[in-house]
Amino acid sequence: MAKTLQLQFGTTAGKSVMLTVEEPKDSLTRDEIETGMEVIITSNVFQVDGAALTSIKSAKVVERNISEII
Repeated sequence: MAKTLQLQFGTTAGKSVMLTVEEPKDSLTRDEIETGMEVIITSNVFQVDGAALTSIKSAKVVERNISEII
């Protein structure tokens, strides 16, 4: 089963940006994720088309079953 953590942010341009983390720890808490997202925003490391990340929109864990056929 493939698992990803999808972090969605708002930008200064009013758009949404999603960062995806593959195979996140099972023990992550809401507070840890929210704190991590706030650190990403305040560090100003990511920009999309010159627009900085400004807000937390959502965070979710997505699990998928993958069955390889060939």
